Amino acid sequence: MALISDYQQRQMRDTELRRFDRWFVDTAMGPAYRCRDGRARGVKPDEVARWRGEVEAHVDAMIAAIPVQAAWAIGALLIIVFGGGWLLDLLAIPQRYHGPAIGLGAFIVEVGMIGIEIWDYVAGWRARRDGIEAAIAARAPLPIDPARLGSGHNGFQTGMLLLVAALILFAYASHLDQGLIERADWRWVFAAIPLAWGLHFAAKWYDRRIKRLR
Repeated sequence: MALISDYQQRQMRDTELRRFDRWFVDTAMGPAYRCRDGRARGVKPDEVARWRGEVEAHVDAMIAAIPVQAAWAIGALLIIVFGGGWLLDLLAIPQRYHGPAIGLGAFIVEVGMIGIEIWDYVAGWRARRDGIEAAIAARAPLPIDPARLGSGHNGFQTGMLLLVAALILFAYASHLDQGLIERADWRWVFAAIPLAWGLHFAAKWYDRRIKRLR
């Protein structure tokens, strides 16, 4: 059974490719790249298509790796739960310490694997943008007011990611404090779900709105 549906894969792919599209704007002089220094430099359409093709391959590889990474995570958690319990019994550790010890091990594995994925994700995008910046470094900036270009960031998407990250951290923290779930006000948790979807669609609207520079 697939870990993520085709719809989810399409949503992930669309979100990541919109990140690439925010690096560029359409101007009266043709497509332009938003440099990190705040200025725009002209690029050719075939260059943008080639760079986008590289990004598409990178995103597709990230999505295809999800089942493999999930399998490693599940295997590590099973070893912690069953192997850790056996080892604690072998060492004659008091039973009251078993739950916290196994929970701590699961927490470290889950957070560690997510941290590795985040690092790979950030490094992958940074390497591709570094390549584009190096390729156009010698080109003269276009006569466009940098203030009109904006930063190229999507605040709605950032807010959505922060909200989802907070929910994930809440779930992971429950490994260490099992009473956390009972003490939580679930009205806020349930309210976060429609809010995340609202930010998701707002992020799409924002990207469509800022695409063109007139």
